[in-house]
Order: sequence, then structure tokens, then C-alpha cells
Amino acid sequence: MAGRCFLGLVLLLVCVFWGAWLSHITNAQVDGCRRLKFLPPDDGQYLAEHVFLNLTIGIYTPCHHRCVMESRCVSINIGPPVNDKVVCELSDSDHILHPQHLKPRQGWSYRGITENPCVSNPCLNNGTCFTGYTSKKYLCVCTFGFKGENCEKATALSCSDLKNGDPTVSSGNYVIDPDGEGGLVPFTVYCDMTDKNGVGVTVISHDSESRTHVKGCDGAGCYSRHIHYTGASLFHLASLTSVSSHCEQFIKYECYASMLLRTGQGWWVSRDYSNMTYWGGASPGSGKCACGMNNTCADPKYGCNCDANHKARREDSGLLTDKTKLPVTQLFFGDNGGRKEHGYHTLGKFKCYGTA
Repeated sequence: MAGRCFLGLVLLLVCVFWGAWLSHITNAQVDGCRRLKFLPPDDGQYLAEHVFLNLTIGIYTPCHHRCVMESRCVSINIGPPVNDKVVCELSDSDHILHPQHLKPRQGWSYRGITENPCVSNPCLNNGTCFTGYTSKKYLCVCTFGFKGENCEKATALSCSDLKNGDPTVSSGNYVIDPDGEGGLVPFTVYCDMTDKNGVGVTVISHDSESRTHVKGCDGAGCYSRHIHYTGASLFHLASLTSVSSHCEQFIKYECYASMLLRTGQGWWVSRDYSNMTYWGGASPGSGKCACGMNNTCADPKYGCNCDANHKARREDSGLLTDKTKLPVTQLFFGDNGGRKEHGYHTLGKFKCYGTA
């Protein structure tokens, strides 16, 4: 009787410990104890290829108790007794998930659990499922940026928010929700976790990133290009700018005898559909390009290299950084109807970083 009481005390402490540990890593309320029901021993059988912990215990020490103590464990292999000791192997899979790995082995016994809800993969968005916890008989431990009983809710506002939560997170596709729960539907973005000194840059692609030829019309704004962003509406992108401290977009126009901003030939359109008559690298409202800000343009009378209208290959390029106007939604160009007049436009991905 004393032995059974002591064992009960040990199991109670195990339940409290694991409940506290899981509550800490998931910020979820759990009922404090892991409960597993084991099938009778299947003598002469052995589950191969899934053992993650190999123990040597006394023959009177129940191997399945050690399984309960390890959150990954869902089955056990018990070796033959040798000098009052047995080998107790804990596995992170079972005969239901991997029946092909259950093989005959003389002297050994295999025990699986009666029910494993994790077989159905209830944890979404790469969450990890642990069997035997909570009233549902499983618990999802969510990856950074998700929450909910089944990790179904995005919580990260941006890639910088993700990076702040886990400095070790790697670059890749993630779901973000800049306006928080109950607003717009969360959307998928690419997070560059190495750019900008590793702050976590949210990158949005679009359908007009390639270098595109402008040719064949001569009036101001006669050429137009509408920009469509991948997987996100302008409302999504506006909410992203509001939670980011910095946003930027690279823009470039290459020209041959084709003016850019001079006499209103070209402009870009902001997300609030305003015509913007300055170019990347210049101050908002300046009516200039980057060279016009430091007096290095091809003709000092004009604020852009292309506005010199020379029969020579020129370009104007730089970053747009006014996050209240970004991203670019349309591009307009003119003065490219002559026999040799033409240009090329390039628009980079939309990027935001930092936390506002």
C-alpha cells in the first residue's frame, strides 16, 4: 500500500509539472495532467524506427509510466528482463500511423495507446500535436504567429512582429494579420529575416516586377500599367503600413529621348489614387528624381536625367518611402511615340519593416 501511495504521489507531481510546462509554452489553460490508456502488451512485437528515448529500468518499474511523462511518447517497446532490469523504449509514433514498422522480435513486447487523436492532424499551420492533454485528449502547440485550440488564428501583425517574438525564426512564407482579430482576413506574405540587419521584412510581390518596354504613344500619360499585388488587397497593405515603422518600393525608368516628369509626361499613382509627380530617391512633392536632389542630373536645368530628353541612354531610379502613399498602384508614361523614343519601367516588390 505504501508503495502504491508513493507512486500516486509521483504521478501527481508529473501531472502538475507537465501541466505547468505546457501552460507556459502555449499560454493556454490546460487541465494539468496527461492521461493515456494503453493496450495490453503485444508479445513478440516491436515498433521500429520511431524510438526517441532508450531507458534501462527495474522490472517492477512500469515502462508506460515513463511514456506518460514524455509528451512525445505514444507507444513503448519493452525488452526481455536481464538481471532484474528491462529496456524501456519510448516512441513518438505507433502501430496506427506506421503499421509497416511493427515487426516480430523475440522476447520483446509492444504497447500502443487505445486512442490517438493526433492521427487526424488537428493542429493547423504546422502546429505540433500532443496526445493525452485537455478534455479533447490532445493539445496543439502552435508555431510563432498562430494561436487557438487548433492553431487556426494568425496573431503576427507583420514579419517584424514575428521576428520580435522569435529571433531565431527563418525566412519563408507566413500568415500575418496586421489589423488584428475580427477585421480583414489574414493573408500570406514572404518574410525576409536577413534583410535590413535581420529586423524581419514583409515582402509583397506583384504582377509588374519585370523590366517592361514602353513604346508607341506620344501623349502625356498615354502608356499605363495597373499593378496587382499577390494575395493582398490595398486594404490589407494599408493596414500593413500602419503597423510598420518603414515601407519602401524601388522604382526605375530607363529612357532614350523620352522624358519622364517634364511637362507632365509621366507619374505614378498612390494607394489612395493620387497622381504622384516625383520619383524614387526624391522628396515627396519635390517634382524631381534622385539626381535632382543632389544636383547631378544630366542637364542641370531639369530635375531628372530622362527629362533632358537626350538621344542617349539614361535612367532615373530610387526608393519611394512615404508609407502613407505606398504601394504604387499604377504607372503612366508618355513621350515615346517617335521612331527612336522609348523607355523601360521596373517596379520592385513592396516591403515593410519595423514596428510602429
